[in-house]
Amino acid sequence: MRAITGKLRPTSGKIFIAERALSPGKAYQHSIGFAPQFLGLYRYLTGRENLEFFARCTGVSRHQVPIRVSQALEEIELTDKAHVRVDQMSGGMQRRLHLAATLVSHPSLLVLDEPTAGVDLGVRMSIHDLIRRRAEQGAAVVIVTHELDEAEALCHRVALLHQGQLKALAEPQTLVQETFGNSQLFVVRTVHMLPLALYERLQEIGFRRDSDESNEWWLQSDLPLDMLIDHLYRDFGGARDAIAEVSVRRPGLKDVMQHFTGARTDSAAEPVS
Repeated sequence: MRAITGKLRPTSGKIFIAERALSPGKAYQHSIGFAPQFLGLYRYLTGRENLEFFARCTGVSRHQVPIRVSQALEEIELTDKAHVRVDQMSGGMQRRLHLAATLVSHPSLLVLDEPTAGVDLGVRMSIHDLIRRRAEQGAAVVIVTHELDEAEALCHRVALLHQGQLKALAEPQTLVQETFGNSQLFVVRTVHMLPLALYERLQEIGFRRDSDESNEWWLQSDLPLDMLIDHLYRDFGGARDAIAEVSVRRPGLKDVMQHFTGARTDSAAEPVS
């Protein structure tokens, strides 16, 4: 992220943006819009005043500033809040305004760090739509996110990073297909007081869980669902009441990350739209 925005010199190689080499400290020579994770707004200025300031800082011509600001406010659906001070806006409004400050100069490269951090589902979807529109209009978009569901839904190409190492780079569905083929992910949720018979049956089939305290067991398999259910419930009697839910789904990027790291936790994804 810091290297792409010209704040850090690469240890090797060069970074090119629109076929021009990027020199450290000279990112201003390129059309880059950078939105860090932490909000960079002036709290005692209004939404419009913030956007006017960032527009001028990024080289928008004086006569274009009012037009660009009005367009940005309309795009993030905050036209009616244009004259409200930032410290009087909700967190979701501030997050959208923060993104608009990056977009107001119409950069050809957008670099976004956790653009939906701390927002509700409605704002998240709104930000997703905004990112898609800019990508459709020709902007390149680089996003850093720990939300792998978001990366899978939003991005054309994903780089999976773990402990500073690049683990995989491809289209999301390509990563899933290459890692799991036609396998499905079966998840069994049990009651917390697990009968010994069910514990042994799950282990016999090959189910695993993340910890001894977890009541979710999972299995990657290409078996048909009816066969797996039959194996799970056969000759079980009353112990079957300990099974609260059985579900099946196709693996996703979270499961790909687990495959590479051994941990069923989200790790950073750096997608490119």
